[in-house]
Amino acid sequence: MKPLTELTRLGTIRRFRGLANKALKLYGLGHASLEFLTIAGNVLFRVYSQPQETLGRKKGPFEPGQYLLRIHDSREQKTRAIKLEMDWLSAIRKDAGLSVPEPVRALDGSFVVKVTAPGIPDERVCTLLRWLKGRRITKHVHPHHFLAQGRTMAQLHNHAEKWRAANDLFKRRFDYDGLFTDDAGAGIPSSAAWKLLPARYREAYRMVAHRTKQLMNDWGKNPGVYGLIHGDCGIDANVLFWKGEARIIDFDGSGFGYYLYDVAIALEHCWADPSYTQYLDSFLCGYSEYRYVSDKQLKSIDLFRAAFYVYMGLWSVAMDHTFPDSPNKIARHRKWLGYGMEFIESYLKAH
Repeated sequence: MKPLTELTRLGTIRRFRGLANKALKLYGLGHASLEFLTIAGNVLFRVYSQPQETLGRKKGPFEPGQYLLRIHDSREQKTRAIKLEMDWLSAIRKDAGLSVPEPVRALDGSFVVKVTAPGIPDERVCTLLRWLKGRRITKHVHPHHFLAQGRTMAQLHNHAEKWRAANDLFKRRFDYDGLFTDDAGAGIPSSAAWKLLPARYREAYRMVAHRTKQLMNDWGKNPGVYGLIHGDCGIDANVLFWKGEARIIDFDGSGFGYYLYDVAIALEHCWADPSYTQYLDSFLCGYSEYRYVSDKQLKSIDLFRAAFYVYMGLWSVAMDHTFPDSPNKIARHRKWLGYGMEFIESYLKAH
């Protein structure tokens, strides 16, 4: 049998489909059909457990009989981090009633199953989520979308402030070490990536990191400012809309961080848009309906966003080192080093 790395894309999909079918049996869905979605670290399949013509007719936030099966990349997250994500999503549904992907328990009662299949290295962790109704807004984005997004994120943060994970479960951190020294999935720690930065970025990056450290030291990590956050909740990426409600999906990259960091990067994709100020005002208006933020804290948004771009810049050069022949190198540099540096320079000039 050929190694997984030597297969064509179609061959890779076929091999993972076999593992996916084994996983579905552990959820009592052995007769369900699968639709391949993507390989982006995790391998994702859409699952249909009943005839397609009957789907979508019932009320509620989920498509009846449809699920998302995730075959997790064993290099990216430990099992305890995946379990924490499942526990948190389940609690959000139960305690806050928010429309987020709801974890499905396997026949043995667990949210996480482990599956092996011929030709796939390592035992793979799999999870199953109910398929959330909604659509992405890629065109004709208006302030009311950001208003709805702010409302949902505030409720998410309110829940995170009160909820406590089991002691043996842990996820990544978006604190100083998590952003600027730890390994963010590029094969080498960010602390080593600093030496790989082109000279023009180094001074600005260090100024942002220093100011971020000062702010985080001043704020501390009390539950009012720091807790579980989504970590990538932009309208351009992981927000669906359904009848005026914003619904957050894809908590795979979630972790422990500052709530205002979550706010800052939720709008990072549109900071150069002429309507950005209006979008931000609408977002904060919706957010403030459910959660209070002081004017002093709001002033940290630009610093947290600059810190995000430093983190992504370090990740980008680390990826160059680990995967020098990556086909995405030019686009990655344009976005995270080029576009990110534009914001960092504008921030340092204004502050």
